[in-house]
Amino acid sequence: MVRDSGADGGPTRRDCVKYGGTLVGGGLLAGCLDGEADGSPEGDDTGSTSTRAETGSPTASGTSASEPDRSETATATGGHSAEMAPVGTVEFESVPESFVGGWGFEADVMTALGESDKLVAAEGNQFWYTGFYDQLPGVSVPEPDSVELVRTDDWSLREEFLYELDPDLLATDPNRYVSYYGVGEEEIAELHDSVAPFFGNSSRRKRGDGWPTWPGGESYAYYSVPEFLSRYGDVFRKSAQATAFNEFYRTALSAMRSKVPPRDDRPEVALLNAQINPETQGFFRAYNPRTALDQTYGKKQYRDLGVVDAFAGQYGGQPGIKVDYEALLDVDPDAIVFHFGLNYRDWNGENALRKRVEGMRDSSLGTQLSAVQDDELYVGGSAYQGPIINLFQTEMLGKQLYPEAFGEWPGAVTDADLPEIPPGERLIDRERMAAIVSGAF
Repeated sequence: MVRDSGADGGPTRRDCVKYGGTLVGGGLLAGCLDGEADGSPEGDDTGSTSTRAETGSPTASGTSASEPDRSETATATGGHSAEMAPVGTVEFESVPESFVGGWGFEADVMTALGESDKLVAAEGNQFWYTGFYDQLPGVSVPEPDSVELVRTDDWSLREEFLYELDPDLLATDPNRYVSYYGVGEEEIAELHDSVAPFFGNSSRRKRGDGWPTWPGGESYAYYSVPEFLSRYGDVFRKSAQATAFNEFYRTALSAMRSKVPPRDDRPEVALLNAQINPETQGFFRAYNPRTALDQTYGKKQYRDLGVVDAFAGQYGGQPGIKVDYEALLDVDPDAIVFHFGLNYRDWNGENALRKRVEGMRDSSLGTQLSAVQDDELYVGGSAYQGPIINLFQTEMLGKQLYPEAFGEWPGAVTDADLPEIPPGERLIDRERMAAIVSGAF
C-alpha cells in the first residue's frame, strides 16, 4: 500500500495536503435510506421546507445567509486552502492533478471548471449523463464507462485500489463511504490522511436521521449548486472561473424562471421513476417534485419551474409513493415526466425508458390516461446534476411543460437521443457557456 512517506523517508505529495480542523456551521441532521429506486440511496426528502436564494451560504438551520467572499485563501506555507462541511478547511500545497468523484454531480461541477480530465475513478458512472456536453463546442469529458469504480458490485469499498490509485482528492462526502459502503470511521480517517483529503458534501436530497457525521459528530450544512462550484473553484485555484460561471448560471436560471406561467395555466404533472423490472410491471414510484430543502439539487428543475404535482398531499411525509394504474387514473395527470429517464434510455444494454413507455401505451388502463392519449409523456433528467446539466435539464423541462412560454420540445419520449434545439429557440447560450468552461471569460 502507498503510505504517507516515500521509500527514502522524504516527504511525498501526501505530506503537502493536510486536514484542517475547522468545521463549517452545521445543517439539518443527516440520514437513513429511503428506498428510492435510483441505484444510489442517499437519505430522504422529508422535513420542513426552507426558503433560500441561489446566492446564500448555509447556516445551522439550513436557511441562507450572505455568501462569503470565495476568493482564494493563501496558507502560511504559500499554498492555498478550501473549506467545505463536513471536513472543514483543507490546505493544499498545489492544485490537485487527479480526483475521485461520486455519482456524477461532482464530475459535472469539475466540467464547469474545465477540470473533468482529472477524473480517475468514481463511486458510480450510470447517472452521469454526458450528452449535454456535446452541445458545447470544444468541451470534452471522459466516457463514463471508461471510469473505474472505487466500489464493488456488492457495494464494498475497494480500499486497496484507492491506495494504489493514489489520487490527490476524494471529491465526495466521507459519510457516503460510511453509509453506503460500511467503511469504519477509523478507515475513513486513514484514507483522508494517507490517500487523499475528502472534500464533498451530500446535498442531493435531505439526509435522513441515521446519517453519519464524521469527523466532528455534529450535523452539517447543505450547499446550493453555486456554492459547490465556488468551493471546488477554491480547490483548483479557479475562483474567477467559478464566479464567471455562477454569474452565467444565475442569469440563465433567472431568465427561465421568469417565463413560468401562472399556476392556473400549468399542467398537473406525475413525476414517475423511469426504471422498470419484472417486479414493477403495472406499478410506478411517484415522486414529490417539491423537495424539503431548497439547497438540494436532485429535483431542482421541478422546484425552480414550479411544477404542479398531480399527487400533492398523498405522500404522507415521504419523498415518493408506490402507485398503480388505478391510482394514476384517479389523479389523471395532464403530463407524465419519467424521472431519471435520460439515464434509463441505456441501462444494462436496453432502453428501459422505452420499455416503460411502450408498456404504458399497451396497457388497457394506461391508454385511458389523458397524458397517454394526448402524448404528454416526457423524458426526465438525472438527479445528479451540477451547474451544466441542471441548466440544460431546466431548459428541457420548460419546453416540455410550458411550450407557449419556452418554445416546443422537439423530441419524442422514446427517442434514443435528445433532439437538437434550433439556435433561435435556445434558452441557454451554448457558446458563452463553452467559453467559460474553456477558460475564456
